[in-house]
Amino acid sequence: MVIALLALACTGPEAEPAGGVDPAFVLTRASLDLRGRRPDAAELAAVTQTPGTLETRLDTFLLDPAFGERVQDVFDEATLTRSELYLQDPDLFGISDDDAFYAAVGGEIPQIIGRIAEQDLPWTEAVTGDWTMANEVLAELWALDYPEGASGWRVAHYTDGRPAAGILSTNSFYWRYDSTLSNANRKRANAIARLFVCNDFIGQPILFDDSVDVSDPDSFAEAVRTVPGCVGCHAALDPVAAHLFGFFYHFQQNPGDANAYHPEREVYWTTFLGVGPGFFGQESGDVSDLGWHLAADPRFPDCAVEHVWRGLLRRDPTLADTDALSAHREAFLTGDLTLRALWRSILDDPRYRADDVVGTVAVKLVTPRLLASQVEALTGYRLTLEGVDAMMSDRSGVRTLAGGLDGFEGTLRTRSPNPTLVLVQQRLAEAAAAHAVAQDPMGLLRGVDLDSPPEADDLEALHIAVLSQTPTEAELDALADLWDALYGLDDDPRAAWAGVLTALMRDPAFLLY
Repeated sequence: MVIALLALACTGPEAEPAGGVDPAFVLTRASLDLRGRRPDAAELAAVTQTPGTLETRLDTFLLDPAFGERVQDVFDEATLTRSELYLQDPDLFGISDDDAFYAAVGGEIPQIIGRIAEQDLPWTEAVTGDWTMANEVLAELWALDYPEGASGWRVAHYTDGRPAAGILSTNSFYWRYDSTLSNANRKRANAIARLFVCNDFIGQPILFDDSVDVSDPDSFAEAVRTVPGCVGCHAALDPVAAHLFGFFYHFQQNPGDANAYHPEREVYWTTFLGVGPGFFGQESGDVSDLGWHLAADPRFPDCAVEHVWRGLLRRDPTLADTDALSAHREAFLTGDLTLRALWRSILDDPRYRADDVVGTVAVKLVTPRLLASQVEALTGYRLTLEGVDAMMSDRSGVRTLAGGLDGFEGTLRTRSPNPTLVLVQQRLAEAAAAHAVAQDPMGLLRGVDLDSPPEADDLEALHIAVLSQTPTEAELDALADLWDALYGLDDDPRAAWAGVLTALMRDPAFLLY
């Protein structure tokens, strides 16, 4: 029944809205997207009674400390670096905690992006910065100036002489996008072009001569230089790949090889590619030069806008969105390429606000990270398995089951409900409700007599807190009837309250916003 209701509620990202903009709806959506939690009753009441205060509240939400984490969540689908499927084995690197190893390596690039957002640094820092983000686990792995005895994520610098190029200078990028001898950094070059200028060579249609034996290195190398279908891509792809041989590893699982920058290998392009570093017809040098070429490319801001649009609207842009994307690009440029300026522009978009326009997003599905954060904000409960955040892990958790991605085999988040997500929602709701009734660390049940039957005011307050909606009389009656039925099972009023709270967090409106 729950799955059927979810499917009905999420009939498509462009479902027709009821008409006009609902300030409470926009406030709820923005609060989840910017703060990772739902607005409280006072915030909802304020914008309902005085809609003109909505914009001021959105500006306040943009300054919330959780903003950087929400930006990370949006970009995870673009970077695909938060993974647990690296070729590197933690045991070989002296790390006994596998989960901490994968969380640290996968977290480096998201943490860089989060800091860029939080500090209002220009997006160009992503490809030109001379710093990275590290924690105590990465300090054990790599040559970093991380303070001895410190812990947690903080700014650090590689100390092995690698060129400064932001994300393009991080070990985690090259561990995620590895290369074989014959591939010669081409996969890495395509990842860079896809991520920063939205030029995905793999997605481009080509006319390929199937007589070419791609399994033979000599035949393949000759085809790249002479076959028109190959030359069209490789003329642009291979010069980008030529920048990256300082991070070319002979032995992926050798700590001395895969941890370090190798300046002596920069000339390997002469052997493996036959073309020197370049960027779409412009001559270049090392990976630092590549970063500056990317930053100066007119497609660079356009691509960032596309990634954020896709992450906030949970749909791909279309030709009908061209004018909107152009407007957001101008706002991004005017805002000195800060991600906060770009976010603010998209928050104003009628498609985001579910206004009565073509392409509006009536409902969108929470990500696993957002589902976890809103549950924690309400109840103080976080689903962990042996100390690991279960919503952020597949090795020791349920990330993919909850609609997430693993960065390798799953590269798109779920955009509509499915049975495994609903099952995760159920188990998470049950555990969180029991935790809240037992401890109530967030004050969700403050003022409620948990040893007595529910008052209508208590049920209404709970409904607003969990679902950001004022309940109808029929909904209040249904919750009261549920409490009575659960109490009748074993005469335990607290168990009945836990059941009511579970039901609210299992509502389709808790997943769709």
